Amino acid sequence: MSPREGPSRPKFGRIDPFCLMAVLPVLLVAGILGALIHVGLGIGFAAFAGLIVLFDSWVNRPRPVPAAERPVRAPRPAGPPPARGPARAPARAPRPPEGRGPARAPVRRSGPPPARR
Repeated sequence: MSPREGPSRPKFGRIDPFCLMAVLPVLLVAGILGALIHVGLGIGFAAFAGLIVLFDSWVNRPRPVPAAERPVRAPRPAGPPPARGPARAPARAPRPPEGRGPARAPVRRSGPPPARR
């Protein structure tokens, strides 16, 4: 079976965040060139940055899942859903309504130990 047969693949996917490490400096240069040298050069560099993002999105498009690897769902039984069991206990004790529990008593310390003679 040819890779072109089967389910279609989306045209574009996610943009890799590391792509911005290439695109942002090119856009900075495009802005500088457009403002100081020639507007056409700035637009050209901005278009080049857009092509980088477009290529990155095209490369990162998701592949279709082959039919052999697709999860098979069991058919749902007809009728009402089963009754729920008893609720589980919470993982930890709930907090009191005031926020925190009572503060611990401070540790009482006496002055420095007596000097030895």
